[in-house]
Amino acid sequence: MKKNIIGIIILIVLIILSVVNISSTVYSKPNLPNDTIIVIPKIQDTVVNVNGKYATFIGDSHTSNLNSGWQVVVCKKTGLRMNNLSVSGKTTGWMLKMAKTSLHKGIDYCFVYGGANDMYTKSITPKRAVSNIQQIVDLCHTYNIHCVVLTGFDPIKCTRTSNLAYGPRYAQFQKMLLDSISGAKVVDTRVIDRTGCWDELCHMNPEGHKKIGMKVIYDMKFHIIK
Repeated sequence: MKKNIIGIIILIVLIILSVVNISSTVYSKPNLPNDTIIVIPKIQDTVVNVNGKYATFIGDSHTSNLNSGWQVVVCKKTGLRMNNLSVSGKTTGWMLKMAKTSLHKGIDYCFVYGGANDMYTKSITPKRAVSNIQQIVDLCHTYNIHCVVLTGFDPIKCTRTSNLAYGPRYAQFQKMLLDSISGAKVVDTRVIDRTGCWDELCHMNPEGHKKIGMKVIYDMKFHIIK
């Protein structure tokens, strides 16, 4: 009887030692170069290389600056090929018409930046402007185009206009973009202050355009080539 008890105790001790040995093997640092017991997960590369891809830009005066515009910054930094359809003074309704006649297969990205002119007038509601942009997004899907929507600058912080309704209406429009646009990446580009604006409606200077361009690159995780 005593021998059996001693045998059981020895067996338990051997099992415990075996478990400890296995744990040490699994979690200790391997000594051999080819030891594959410990696997360190590789961090996935989230950088998107868009060099040579085609991009269409649809917007108003905030995207029509051909020299130092945010879209110029994005394309020069990433290698995107630009087709800029933006025209000063246009509304999201016009932008939707341009999308219907200009988007087609073969375009990789469509960047949409509008709403400032809509919000300056009382005849276009924030809901209507957001609906126009959503229709552009939906149209992009039919052509397998990645759609990117920009909120624009912070109207409360950046604008100095006698139109007191402009700032609150624009801010409401931006919140709706962030909350309700479906099927597109909405980039919050409210990253500049008055130092990035040229005038009371915040038509941006090169500094402002650069900040917004870099925010787009950062949020989209685009690879910078230069």
